[in-house]
Amino acid sequence: MREDGTYVSTGSFVMYNCARLIMLFAHFQQAVDNGTFPPLPELEKIDFSTLREEQEWSLLLTYVFTFPDLVQQTIQNMEPSDTTTLNIHTHKMCQMLGSLSRCLSSYYSRYHVLGEARPHLYPQMFARLYLLKAVHQVLVNGLQLIAVSPLSQV
Repeated sequence: MREDGTYVSTGSFVMYNCARLIMLFAHFQQAVDNGTFPPLPELEKIDFSTLREEQEWSLLLTYVFTFPDLVQQTIQNMEPSDTTTLNIHTHKMCQMLGSLSRCLSSYYSRYHVLGEARPHLYPQMFARLYLLKAVHQVLVNGLQLIAVSPLSQV
């Protein structure tokens, strides 16, 4: 980190967090395959009220839900005319990806997603997995919008 508080290698940090989530999903699938955890239920069966931590709601409300608005802000028409002129604010997407990665990293370091194989803990684990699937999709979509190929596997 620089003295002004910015990350020197934000792009690498974003890619690292993408890879981190891919590994989390792979570990979950391995645990399902070996019978440790049941498969992830359908989205409609998830109890999102088990997400009680501030960072969980920050990830959801600040990044996942606002992503479509950010995409619209990133590409804005300047003025209608004979030729279409676009003002592309790629820096907004890059800033969001860096900020999301810092929030995700802090959350991931603080809270266990794949906990013990106890049925009473499954509802929260499943809700957290779906939250992180949504975060991963935002990371992937954001990277693709700035023409960066996200990692598809580790």
